[in-house]
Amino acid sequence: WCLAQARNLPIRRPSSPRRIMSAEAPKIVDPDAKAAPKPDTKELAKPAKASKPRIDCIDGCRFALVFPIVVAHFARFSTNNLTALKLLTQENVLVGGFFVISGYVSAYTTTKLGALEVEEKKVANPELFFWQRVMAYYPLHFLSSAIFAPMFIWVERNFNATWNMIAFRAFLNFSMLQAWFPKEAEIWNQPTWFL
Repeated sequence: WCLAQARNLPIRRPSSPRRIMSAEAPKIVDPDAKAAPKPDTKELAKPAKASKPRIDCIDGCRFALVFPIVVAHFARFSTNNLTALKLLTQENVLVGGFFVISGYVSAYTTTKLGALEVEEKKVANPELFFWQRVMAYYPLHFLSSAIFAPMFIWVERNFNATWNMIAFRAFLNFSMLQAWFPKEAEIWNQPTWFL
């Protein structure tokens, strides 16, 4: 069944005994009812457009990358053993895996199903393709940042950051430009790094 589903093949299931044994209800014909229009044979002959199957193992790969990162974040609080800390806190090595997965998914969504060709419609306008990718991500980034903004402002005020610095960091975060400023690359990053 799994292989048939992955290859988009029709799934053959055996008939249940109840279907074989059950009797069909008699049809009642209403003399006043109008006959239903017959479907156009041309419409029936059109094949359904094949859609790309979802690749579930991508989510498994993401989990395999996220889990050690989460463990590493909490390992610092769980032990003072330096060897264990060195082993468990190498999470930065795994971040590159997310870039590989993102590149694969981008390539997968822009190619034709069953062919080694690009879908011209999807990449004909690079600006549109770029903004579609950004807008698939940005609403959740904006929502997460807006929810956590009061906490970040409170923390920065407690560490004597000026209002101008806080406004600059908020602008960088909400415009997603923080990576262009090395000193500010990870500001307000905690709730949105996984997006």
